[in-house]
Amino acid sequence: MLISAPRVPPDSVDQGNDPLDRALIETAVDVARAGEPDEIRQALSRCITLLRKAEPSRHYALCEVSAGPDGRPVVVWRVGDGDFDIIEGEAFSAWFSRARRSSGEFESVVGKRAAGIAVAIEETSGWEGFACLIVSDGADIERVQERLKAIARLVAAALLRVHRRQVESFLQRRQQEAHDDAQVWLEMGIDIAWDANADGVLHCRRVLNRRDDLARSLEGINLAGMTVGNGGANMLDLLRAEGRVRHQRVAHRNLDAHKGQTFYVSGLYTDESAGVARPVFAGTLTAAHGAGFGSFDAEASSVLAQASTARRREEELRIEAEAMLEGLRLLLASSTSRDKLLHLTNLLSRGLGASAGFVVEAGFDGRPRLLSPETRVLDGGHIIQTLAHGLAERSLKVYAAGDMSADGLRQAFDLDGAHVATLALPLKAHMTYFLCGTRAAEGFSSASLAFADRFGLLLRQALLLREEQAQLTQTAKMAALGQMSASIAHELKQPLNTISLAAQNLEAIIASPKFEARTAEAKIARMLAQVDRASNVIDRMRRFGRKSIGDNERVDLVELVEGVVSMMRPMLDRAGTDVEINVSEGLAALVDGLQVEQVLANLLQNAADAISGVGTSAAGRRDGRIRIIGFYAPDATRQAVLRVEDNGPGFPDGILERALEPFFTTKPAEQGTGLGLAICDAILRESGGFIELGNHTGGGFVTLHMPSVTKIT
Repeated sequence: MLISAPRVPPDSVDQGNDPLDRALIETAVDVARAGEPDEIRQALSRCITLLRKAEPSRHYALCEVSAGPDGRPVVVWRVGDGDFDIIEGEAFSAWFSRARRSSGEFESVVGKRAAGIAVAIEETSGWEGFACLIVSDGADIERVQERLKAIARLVAAALLRVHRRQVESFLQRRQQEAHDDAQVWLEMGIDIAWDANADGVLHCRRVLNRRDDLARSLEGINLAGMTVGNGGANMLDLLRAEGRVRHQRVAHRNLDAHKGQTFYVSGLYTDESAGVARPVFAGTLTAAHGAGFGSFDAEASSVLAQASTARRREEELRIEAEAMLEGLRLLLASSTSRDKLLHLTNLLSRGLGASAGFVVEAGFDGRPRLLSPETRVLDGGHIIQTLAHGLAERSLKVYAAGDMSADGLRQAFDLDGAHVATLALPLKAHMTYFLCGTRAAEGFSSASLAFADRFGLLLRQALLLREEQAQLTQTAKMAALGQMSASIAHELKQPLNTISLAAQNLEAIIASPKFEARTAEAKIARMLAQVDRASNVIDRMRRFGRKSIGDNERVDLVELVEGVVSMMRPMLDRAGTDVEINVSEGLAALVDGLQVEQVLANLLQNAADAISGVGTSAAGRRDGRIRIIGFYAPDATRQAVLRVEDNGPGFPDGILERALEPFFTTKPAEQGTGLGLAICDAILRESGGFIELGNHTGGGFVTLHMPSVTKIT
């Protein structure tokens, strides 16, 4: 919850210097001192208090927001006025989508009488975060916006500094762990770690490699009795004279009992303070069998190798568990099925050590159809045959380097490695496949292939969700056709009546003794025109009801809008609603045209219902008016925008933020399921766009933002 900032009466504002400048300066000092996330939050809570003193009529909220896999905001923390809690819901998500693209400029929060700025926390690790400042009464913000921008930039810089410090701390811990591992390696190369007092009496401080026999021989001997090297000098004199001895051959009568072994000693003179009873000398002793190190060293090396393998496998299991958890989180997230599939494909590719992975299925026409990382039809019917043949009796197959049967796959998908892995993903009615390549000389490890087999369950579930969403969209489309059936019958009845009357007239003309061919030809032409009219109605209905395959293509939005309005005209006429179309000539979007037709038809139906009073407490009106406006967005995205406005009662308070929730509706049960706008939202997000709801002075509006052809090209 938000940390409340105390309310300050207007008369307590400092009249000396500009309070906003004071807030900016003190915030800069506070965040510069902050070294931990909690310290930054405390500094920003104080900043909110200063801002409230400077502008008592406003409310403020500061927060750190990360962009989730689906592009929606994930609030890491926030501080601000307790009664100014707008950092949630669709309004905040829509604001964040615009603000993150607006290069640090203020954007309004639709329906909240607020505005905010999102400043990117510059990073290069793939993580994307923003420092956000939200202000109430955003309409009158020009006077102070530059200083508020400066505060937001200060917060972003402070967060970047703290994040980097945390990363450095983590790297230091990893470096220390590596150092500790190195120490273990060094210690495992010796047999005895010893120390000795000022008189040279030796004590075995640590015994390694199970050399207790050697420790018993050394315990209590004097360094003066240890002969070092070939010169005959004793260890005690050498250490006192030179300070250290490094890996010198050593002899002692107690060591003679250990036949066939050669001993090497290292030592260090540490300190000799009179009267202090503590070790003065320290060192190590190593036994070697014959010319080389013995079985104990080999055993130590084996233990170390096993430990290293265990640590490596433990790290692999940790990474696999994190990938599985991330995959489950993606499946449960509110992202689109397209985003789910893309992120899961990337996770599986990284787990296999591949630079890129692909998901492909057989299209309705038998041609291979790519589903991820993009959606398009591929050339080459051999692709599906190769995959189906290789995975006919198994779920996973690897093509090694030099296997020519996989050359077609390497070429079709431009795989950058000689080894190719394929994975079968069976669905309800057809088969889908995952494949990737690796440049590693040894190919795919058995552990990574086992992980792929398990992770394939998540990928298959994402594909099943995609199918179910497509089926739900088609069901909603059929329901819309059912609602329009009366209008369709009415529109077909008019040309049929005209044809019937013309046929009767033609029959009378033929039977008349004053038969004229020109008159008959005119009647026939009129009949054929009505046949074309009825045929066009049927074609529009058939196109609307056709199942979409989810491919994005260039769609002329002028033609699309006119077609949908023509199809919905009988329903709109019955409701007494006029439609005004004002779409820029040449406006085009890169979308699935069938699905956008469904979205627009649903919006027109909802607008007509709202004007008629269906699902609202307001009385219906007979002078309904709907405006459809189309244009390219003026910002850098250049998205194609369709805005549908009506002069109905608009969205009531408390309804706006829930309007896109599945199964939420204000209509009676027999007139609405609550899936219409939820499906519209899913369709727009699948296409890479988004939907925006709100009220204007004369009613309500719904705006569709779609990727444009100009942006793609």
